[in-house]
Amino acid sequence: MTAEPLRAPAPTPARRTLAARDYWDPDVHAAERASIFGREWLCLGSSAAVRAPGGYVAEVVVGWPVVVVRDAEGVLRAFHNVCRHRAGPLVDDGEGTCRSFVCRYHGWSYELDGALRSARDAGLAPEDLDGLGLLELRVAEWRGLLFVSIDADGPGIEEWLSAGFIAQCDAFPIEAWTPVVRQTHELACNWKTYSDNYLEGYHIPFVHPALARAIDPSSYEVHVEDGWIRHSATTREGASTSGVWLYHWPNLALNLYERGMSVERWLPTGPTTCDLVLDYCFADTADAAAADNQRDIDASTQTCREDTAICEAVQRNLVAGAYVDGLLAPRHEAGVADFQARVVRQREPRASGVV
Repeated sequence: MTAEPLRAPAPTPARRTLAARDYWDPDVHAAERASIFGREWLCLGSSAAVRAPGGYVAEVVVGWPVVVVRDAEGVLRAFHNVCRHRAGPLVDDGEGTCRSFVCRYHGWSYELDGALRSARDAGLAPEDLDGLGLLELRVAEWRGLLFVSIDADGPGIEEWLSAGFIAQCDAFPIEAWTPVVRQTHELACNWKTYSDNYLEGYHIPFVHPALARAIDPSSYEVHVEDGWIRHSATTREGASTSGVWLYHWPNLALNLYERGMSVERWLPTGPTTCDLVLDYCFADTADAAAADNQRDIDASTQTCREDTAICEAVQRNLVAGAYVDGLLAPRHEAGVADFQARVVRQREPRASGVV
């Protein structure tokens, strides 16, 4: 009896990408703002600025101006950075300290717990002011990182992060590391264009020459979990990289090393623009470590510049009209496939009041 010849395994069926219009259509952008970013926990970076009562941090997150503060009782609180009178800003974006919030437009003031303190010279009766405290948001602190959620419902922060993601971080004392510098890169591309790029190593030999010399690109793997992804690679010498590169849906990456980390997040600012924000934190911030820390920052900055250039070039082609959709490479782009499928599943809005 003659043995049958061995057959090569069947190729994985091709998967189509998102449509090009998903990367530039204003209606798609509005739907994703409400149904993705309006539902999930969103990282604001380090909680160092709010460790003491009165400390606050404010920024615009996907169009929502938010402020996080530690109140006089030590309770962490978050609010829309919006006065209830005529929508003036309470504080400027950035970090600072205050004893109360005083609107920068007409001077209405609020306690740090959000209660209305004074409607300055408004001539309104006390009963007219009932219920006019600040609009509160959910807020959480996890291992020295701040998170806010626009949605009033949903899981707590540890359930949302998941046990698997948390376990990947256990070996790193991230809450003890000191934030040193923040970089913000304004990208002329849709937030998903950057996500697609971050979630595969297929492009490394052509886009990141220094990184391709440091690691073996053929060893690059993307391990897809439920809502989060881990990247891994070996060095040219064959050793495993000392870091852990983690992504969490929808827009957060923690790049962890023995000496420190970068907290990376990308925030849509419009249908074809986003901000890439990186907070660099280090275990040793003494003068003797400054050169090594700066070398790590410079290497990361160079990688960001290379990613920016290719993502902006891809975005121009997505908008141009020739490309409708494409194919994902199963060997290298499982992370992209998982991300894009999650976008499609979550993009339909629900009746949550998020606008």
